[in-house]
Amino acid sequence: MFNAGDIVKVLIPNVVNAGYDYRLTASAGVGDMVRVTVMMRPYVGVIIGPGDSHLPPQKIKSVSAILDGHMTAADLTWIHKMADWTMMAPGAVLRLILNVSDAFSPPRTEQLYTWHMADGTRMTAQRQMVADAFAANDNEAMSAADIQNIARVGASVVRGLVRGGNLVPTDVRARHNDATFVHQYRDTKSVTLNADQQAAADTLARHIDAGGFSVHLLDGVTGSGKTQVYFDALWRAYAAGRSVLLMMPEIALTAQFMDRFAARFGAPPVVWHSNLTAARRREIWRGVLAGDVRIVVGTRSALFLPWQDLGLVIIDEEHDGSYKQEDMGNYHARDMAVLRAAIAGFPVVLASATPSAETLENVALGKYGRLRLTSRFGGATMPTIETIDMRANRPTDYPIPGDGDQTRPGMLSPTLCDAIGETLSAGHQAMLFINRRGFAPIVQCRHCGWAAQCPDCSVGMTYHKRLGKLLCHMCGRTAPMPTACPDCGRDVSMRGAGLERIQEEIAARFPAARTALVSSDTMLSRAALERLVHKMESGEIDIVIGTQILAKGHHFPNLTLVGVVDADMGLYGTDFRAAEHTFQQLFQVAGRAGRGNIPGRVLMQTYQPDHPVMTAICAGARDEFMASDMAARRAAQMPPYGQLIALVVEGQKESVLQQFCADLAASAPALSGGKIMGPIAAQVYQIRNWYRMRFLISGPARANLQPIVRRWLNTVRIPANIRVKVDVGPQNFM
Repeated sequence: MFNAGDIVKVLIPNVVNAGYDYRLTASAGVGDMVRVTVMMRPYVGVIIGPGDSHLPPQKIKSVSAILDGHMTAADLTWIHKMADWTMMAPGAVLRLILNVSDAFSPPRTEQLYTWHMADGTRMTAQRQMVADAFAANDNEAMSAADIQNIARVGASVVRGLVRGGNLVPTDVRARHNDATFVHQYRDTKSVTLNADQQAAADTLARHIDAGGFSVHLLDGVTGSGKTQVYFDALWRAYAAGRSVLLMMPEIALTAQFMDRFAARFGAPPVVWHSNLTAARRREIWRGVLAGDVRIVVGTRSALFLPWQDLGLVIIDEEHDGSYKQEDMGNYHARDMAVLRAAIAGFPVVLASATPSAETLENVALGKYGRLRLTSRFGGATMPTIETIDMRANRPTDYPIPGDGDQTRPGMLSPTLCDAIGETLSAGHQAMLFINRRGFAPIVQCRHCGWAAQCPDCSVGMTYHKRLGKLLCHMCGRTAPMPTACPDCGRDVSMRGAGLERIQEEIAARFPAARTALVSSDTMLSRAALERLVHKMESGEIDIVIGTQILAKGHHFPNLTLVGVVDADMGLYGTDFRAAEHTFQQLFQVAGRAGRGNIPGRVLMQTYQPDHPVMTAICAGARDEFMASDMAARRAAQMPPYGQLIALVVEGQKESVLQQFCADLAASAPALSGGKIMGPIAAQVYQIRNWYRMRFLISGPARANLQPIVRRWLNTVRIPANIRVKVDVGPQNFM
């Protein structure tokens, strides 16, 4: 404990510091949160130890206030170990935790609005997004800033809705630490586990009761009831007085899941995600800090809430790429959760039907336990999975709806079309999966070769029929669809297919079928996705056509057919994980079929039916496929048998970027057993007018590359117009 007048080191939540010295005005200890100023800017920081400054005493500032927040020694150790591993500054890690700017400020009175559907309102897409923002936040009053941030609309849209009477002003004060959302849970015991589930639940219960660090992989096929098993573990830790975090990919945070949680525990969970109002973020953050909120279901950022007595972390879909953060620092939330558990001494449960290679290797080494669920829950059977060889089942042309006698080349094989017809005739639902947005990914002139390119990014622009425009999927720039080639004046053609084109083909071949599109372009809010889920459940949709949003988290009992339009798409990537990711995605998509009482069928259109990914999925040979894929990685010393660190160097002037990369390469150290590759142009060389080069540092699995890279970067001066991003364990090689 430090006394008034003592000099202490305070860690500040910004990207450039490892702590500054301040004088205490009252007694405080390591881990206490304090209010300080840096360059006249106020911060909330954390005391991390005694000061070590050699500045004259009169130049050391005093802390402004000692707050009621506290971090444990384990929390501070985790911050510094995470900083060492990810090569983020400790202050940058702290910023992930102290990310609610006014958490310690007094309640503010601000103008709030409620939603009202005024007579005669014309509901544009942006207005619907505003309505959905209110629905997603339980129709509570919101400020104009919240409406803009959550609905992703401009201030002019909000002002127009205020003038039109749709946004009604209210004098309600912004709530601050209101405990109305804090629930007392109980185990309703509404589900009876089968033998495999009970055995897994009993093993987890023993480890939770014993305490201490452990990691278990809950490895179960899609629909096997993994959720109810980890619900058992959640209740065990909660009933023992500990806090519990359940992490999920954002697209899996569905109303279906919330309903299942409420049915099991008598009340809905506290949910943490990107679309909360500022007031709700404050309430939850302070509720967790005070220990009033002890169960949170959230995305990766929920790991950085100010947890008190965290006793269990559950990571659903642990293989999912959304756990890797690539903005505001690069970290993998799954790995940082395991690190936190190892330091603080509590169990972790990883759940997946398609575990990552890293997790499987830890199981093989005996570091993680494995609990297997081999059959679907409730008597449902796994779907039959077959490939359609597109070399022998070529699609026929289809008439363009509303365009006279014009036709367009089809993308759906006769075999898949026949299966769709049979499914609809039986009164069942079908899903078509294509992980490509828009209508046509390539717009090109066949005569002179001109292609629609984004002027700000080195990628082509995709034609979106719904928008009637070209769209860059990197930066969001739009452009009119040309009526003729701008270079030679001849007609332009559209090549490839996105989900909008598949919908057009379905409309031509099955005109009576009711269809819906599901992608980030059409599901602009959580409420929009919930409306689609409700329509699927009520039978208002016959065929749903979607991207990876449909791959997980949804249970449609009447969905009996899944068709994968282009199963080969993910196999062409340069990423060494391409085969693994393709297998995971296709296996998860296939798992949407036959989850009710009616057996399901999965048809995958491919030009490579003999590819190991395709044969493994059809045979249900996941373990054999992963063993083969991991053997190839072992030979190449790729993760998890080696380490990778990527340096992405960005600059707005190519000449400055090239010179800096040359200087950086000239100062590169020699690595024993490893190598530094680059610089080379990034796969996407230009994004938003920033040019990009890459270095890749590789080494053995036990190599300690971070200090080497840190010393290397310290040998060069980074110009003001150059950005260097360090990515430890890169998942994205764009």
